[in-house]
Amino acid sequence: MSQRQNDNQKLSSASKKVSQKFIENPVPSTRLSRFAKLGGLAASLTGNVIKNSFSAAITANKPSTQNTLLNLNNAETITKHLSQMRGAAMKIGQMLSMDAGELLPKEWEPILSLLREQANSMPKTQLLDTLNEHWGKNWADSFEYFSFEPIAAASIGQVHRAKLKTGEELAIKIQYPGVATSIDSDIDNVAGLLKLTRLIPKGLDIQTILEQAKKQLKQEADYSIELRYLEQYRELLKNDNRYVVPAPYKTLSNKHILCMEFVDAEPIDSLLNQPEATRNAVVENLFELVFLELFDFKFIQSDPNFANYLYHCETQQLVLLDFGACRPVTESTSLGYKKMATAMQSLNTQNMIEALLMLGLLNKDTPENAVTIVSQACEMASESLQESHYNFKKSGIIKRLQQHTMGLVTDKNAIASPDFDVALVNRKVTGTVMLANKMNVEVRLTKLLSPFI
Repeated sequence: MSQRQNDNQKLSSASKKVSQKFIENPVPSTRLSRFAKLGGLAASLTGNVIKNSFSAAITANKPSTQNTLLNLNNAETITKHLSQMRGAAMKIGQMLSMDAGELLPKEWEPILSLLREQANSMPKTQLLDTLNEHWGKNWADSFEYFSFEPIAAASIGQVHRAKLKTGEELAIKIQYPGVATSIDSDIDNVAGLLKLTRLIPKGLDIQTILEQAKKQLKQEADYSIELRYLEQYRELLKNDNRYVVPAPYKTLSNKHILCMEFVDAEPIDSLLNQPEATRNAVVENLFELVFLELFDFKFIQSDPNFANYLYHCETQQLVLLDFGACRPVTESTSLGYKKMATAMQSLNTQNMIEALLMLGLLNKDTPENAVTIVSQACEMASESLQESHYNFKKSGIIKRLQQHTMGLVTDKNAIASPDFDVALVNRKVTGTVMLANKMNVEVRLTKLLSPFI
């Protein structure tokens, strides 16, 4: 057997192995079809609420909207519908599934983890139509091999492995049709659905956040922007061998297709099977990367979705993916977080409040009781900087903070609306903490942070 045949067999075998994870479903590409899909989700959730309320009634248990909405049937329903829709609707679902943290029933986790990690894939006919549109009908002439089974399927696009006749092995991210043009309607419709199901408190004004989210997702749907960010991030980390950033391949890339070097690595969840020392080191590298972004690079990849990290077992390197959500960090934002980190390390509550004001997380109109709750939450979080080794999971700090601040969520006047850039940094930090919690690691945060403050 020739080397070329052997390579092709390996690629085919690998593709068959990963393709078992994906369910093929056409991407609804018009606004009407996407609205209909969300309408079906609303109907299914309502049906589950009625069914579960009736079940509770006949067993003499008092039904409640909260209990029925958190029923396991709804986790399956939400995951199924949003995975079929993809696009901004699924992206918001991913954000909610991460940000809910440990408040949701533990039975939801394995179901919603699928929402974070993978979508349904396009059928081959829809994929071919997309490739023909962007590369022309003779595109296959350039390839030695192209796997029509995706190796990953996310909210905005799916990824295929391929090999050019010139020898390069590529990971090719192909955007779902209709996603870029349906962002506004998707976000508006999902917001309406969340209000309908009472998952958003009536008094909470999310309109400003939604408008900013639309702008952010439109940026992420332009792969030509992501290619530039990929190059910039690769340059920033070129001398740090703890991280791998795939090299871009510009020739076949455009606004809807992004080609880059294929890097063979495992999902970050594979670390759960690694020794504790390995898990600790990798998660510490992730925290240090956040500090580099915030204080040195002033440039941050703001999407902490776990699927954006891979782990190379042999080299023990982190492979970084998905740079569409990169943003510059302003000097004032960087200084605000530096002031907060310093205050938390020294347990200086007054300086914590001043840092919160700098970042717009509090303002002069914030009620005194809200300032007290927020500052107490910061004091609680400061315990992670008071110990040489800190375990987020064993400490239960995430659940304690959520319980302590829960009252603020329903008070429209209690929480200031920070700049979207600050909100994204908060999201990146929170996502990294959530990953540390999931991995059950011991992190030397004080040591990691000291060179930066």
